[in-house]
Amino acid sequence: MEIEHKQEWEVFKAELTNTLTQDQYKLLCRLHSIYYNHKYHEPCSCNPARLLQWIEDINKIYDKERT
Repeated sequence: MEIEHKQEWEVFKAELTNTLTQDQYKLLCRLHSIYYNHKYHEPCSCNPARLLQWIEDINKIYDKERT
């Protein structure tokens, strides 16, 4: 994970609440598209399960880089 992305993700995790801000949402979509090699996509916010899965996906990469 690139240093800039790590820093952005650290801020994301520190500021995460029960709802995503627009900036957090776009960051999540951007990072997931980069690290899971797919076209940028903004899933419907009516489906929080997918967004929660994406957060877990990025956390896996972030945590792997820290060890």
